[in-house]
Amino acid sequence: MVKRPLSQKFLIIALIAMGLFLVVWGAQRFYDRYKVKQVALEFVKALETGNENRIRALLTPEKAELAAKLKQDSQESLENLDYRFLQVRLTGKTAEARIQIQKTGYAIKPEIHLIKSSTGVWKVSSISQAKVDPLWYDQEDRHYREELIKEGIPPAEAEDRVLAKKLARALNTTVTESSSGQVDP
Repeated sequence: MVKRPLSQKFLIIALIAMGLFLVVWGAQRFYDRYKVKQVALEFVKALETGNENRIRALLTPEKAELAAKLKQDSQESLENLDYRFLQVRLTGKTAEARIQIQKTGYAIKPEIHLIKSSTGVWKVSSISQAKVDPLWYDQEDRHYREELIKEGIPPAEAEDRVLAKKLARALNTTVTESSSGQVDP
């Protein structure tokens, strides 16, 4: 058996301990990333199906009352949503999962923000960047224009109404239809 000085033994033990610590830390981070993805995906699926109890369970206690208000139009649709994770970021007790949700060729890319509770369970705290795909707006505008033309409205006026709707959407407001096209002075 080789005799080594005490300082060498101490160094070897310290390196082994540090290596074990890094392995455990890496495994914990890997597990946390997996759990964040799982919770984010469960939340999106619960929104899709309208499972209010599951939505409530995945939200933080402060946000749980919002579960009843999260009724989605997609619940009546028979088409499935496609999910793809774009990025998962962990920073201590908070995480952010960027996910692409696609249906019938249109996509949104929300950021789901999660907080790790004192019990170690990840909960959804907020959602940001959940903007509608501009291609979907283009399709809606095209359908609106076709409806107006079918109603007998001249194409130029139909185009003006579509532009007014686009402007209202850009300004985050709505356009109300007037009862008649003419205004008496």
